[in-house]
Amino acid sequence: MLGDLCDRLGDTRAAFNYFKESNNLSKKLPVARHAKKDRYLAVIGLMAERVTQDWVATWQTVKSADDRPDPIFLVGFPRSGTTILYTILRSHPSIAVVGEQENMNAVRGALEQMPGGYPDGLSTLDCGQLTELRNIYFAELDKHLAPEDSQGLVVDKLPLNIVQTGFNHRILPQSKFIFAQRHPCDCVLSCFMQEFALNDSMASFLDIEGATLLYDKVMTLWQRYQTLFPLKAHTVRYEKLIVEFEETVSSILDFLGLGWDDNIKNYTATAKQRSKINTPSYNQVTQPLYTGAKGRWERYREPMQPVLPTLLSWARRLDYSE
Repeated sequence: MLGDLCDRLGDTRAAFNYFKESNNLSKKLPVARHAKKDRYLAVIGLMAERVTQDWVATWQTVKSADDRPDPIFLVGFPRSGTTILYTILRSHPSIAVVGEQENMNAVRGALEQMPGGYPDGLSTLDCGQLTELRNIYFAELDKHLAPEDSQGLVVDKLPLNIVQTGFNHRILPQSKFIFAQRHPCDCVLSCFMQEFALNDSMASFLDIEGATLLYDKVMTLWQRYQTLFPLKAHTVRYEKLIVEFEETVSSILDFLGLGWDDNIKNYTATAKQRSKINTPSYNQVTQPLYTGAKGRWERYREPMQPVLPTLLSWARRLDYSE
């Protein structure tokens, strides 16, 4: 609260210190004892170690026996605009959305019981196994869908699903990916300033160095997935979305094979009418697009100095000017 107030007043030094103090207090909460950032980093490390060009080359070609349409995965680093996109897309009458559900967890659990386990069993899947895993995923997805939506276009929004892109692509090879992108410095700073419900992945955001390390590992893995797999992916820049709304959203709809619908312009009303969005961004997405956070990191250059080499390197790779 005090950090947000100082940020709005332009007192950057005080704001950063209040956010740092708040996060340090969060580290002492009982729930923090169970939120292990190293455990989540190990998951990313396993994917980085295992998913290589040589290993993927051994994967057997296999097709499933079902004919259900694969979903669209809405992914990105937290605080990159995924919740805004989720809200916009669910305003379109031809799109059903499922948000913040770990729908692939049951699939991974089932693969662990198959020959080879997880993730090694991905290379030897046969038609029956693949169909079984897909059925498990769709059963999880259907828990959050109206029956009439199950055969239509479904967006599955879970930002850090990005870490499991290779796994998701293997099970659902016709799926599309909408990747939400934001300037790395703004993205990481926003994560540091945000109060998340603590778990293994969110624990990295309790200090700016941990948030930067996680960003670096997640983005490195995402770029590898793009190299190794023929992903159908569309990047949405947060900075463009908030200033060129219709053009940006139209490009997403083109990617999905859909036309424009005027309900999209009223996405904030849609957000208020439907069930509450279970993310820290809820209050923001029920308001008009906010441009004040664009480039906010510039005011925080001094306290962010230790992590800027990493983040600005990513900014250049993602075609941002410093």
